[in-house]
Amino acid sequence: MKKVLIVAPSLGNGGAERAAALLSSMLFCDYEVVILTGYENSDFDYKGKHVSLGLKKSFSVNRLLRAFFKLLKLLWDNKFEAVIDFRARKNSCVELFFSYFVYRKINQKIYTIHNMLDYFFYPKWMQNIVYQRALIVVVADQLYKKLELTFRRIQVICNSIDFKVIDRFKSESFEITKPFVVTAGRMDDDIKRFNHIIKAYANSVLPGKGVQLVILGDGKIKPELIKLSKSVGCEHLIRFEGFQKNPFKYFAEAQFFVLASRFEGFPMVLIESLACGTPVISYDCPTGPSEIINDGHNGLLVENGNLAALSTAISRMHTDEELYALCKNNARQSVDHLAMEHIQQQWLTLLETTAV
Repeated sequence: MKKVLIVAPSLGNGGAERAAALLSSMLFCDYEVVILTGYENSDFDYKGKHVSLGLKKSFSVNRLLRAFFKLLKLLWDNKFEAVIDFRARKNSCVELFFSYFVYRKINQKIYTIHNMLDYFFYPKWMQNIVYQRALIVVVADQLYKKLELTFRRIQVICNSIDFKVIDRFKSESFEITKPFVVTAGRMDDDIKRFNHIIKAYANSVLPGKGVQLVILGDGKIKPELIKLSKSVGCEHLIRFEGFQKNPFKYFAEAQFFVLASRFEGFPMVLIESLACGTPVISYDCPTGPSEIINDGHNGLLVENGNLAALSTAISRMHTDEELYALCKNNARQSVDHLAMEHIQQQWLTLLETTAV
């Protein structure tokens, strides 16, 4: 059986990481799958062998050396036919190391790109060297249009949904009084713009009607967001639930999901909420939301960065019963085409027909 190496930062706490874990399940029956991660956390279900290099956020020479020798042993013990790389790529030296050392003897090199920010490095000539013989897989048509002239070989394969896992976990009980709306994401920076969601929620009709806002996720700016929830007078209605290994139970019970990102790729939280039968509201940011949301059919698209319009959309989704019923009725079927079995076939075809 052929061996495939999937490389990701970790198997937890992120959309690209969840996509990597799902891909391991999709390939497991046809390939011997090894997942290499820098960090140890593995919140998401996966299949295959998981090898963590044991890195930490804090720098340590000894830890780095141990990781290097562990990587060396992995490459020595295995002959991989293909590698699929889900890492963010910002450091040219690191990428040259991976390209010329880690991936040197692997015939099929596939790099995934999930947005326009985290996967490019300078100088550009080094970027060209790293990517020139690889196949680039982007997760959204809009990304393809932006990058088709940049790369020689590029293809679209969207993120997928494991409906069986979602259906198994979405009924798990938890202690939050309904009604509520939900949002989720990392809180390490301002990319998800939780501050917009908190302000838009506070200015909508929801607080006056006792509808709570539930926020899933953790990170260094969480204390700022808690402080903001107090300053807008809604701390009694805004629940910070932290990172949740099973977000589906929240998605399924929420009235709707809200996303206010500066940019995305093909956001997992939107397609997973829809798979739970829950309508969504999102800024029309680059890229992804406009390919997932059919405005007025399964959710609402809002002008990117327009805080007043986001607040209006939140109020409308709650008060317009006809709109809400239509969007909820269409939610799950609107992402049927992203079921694992459909995306799995695209990956299997790619691996069997593409020599990189």
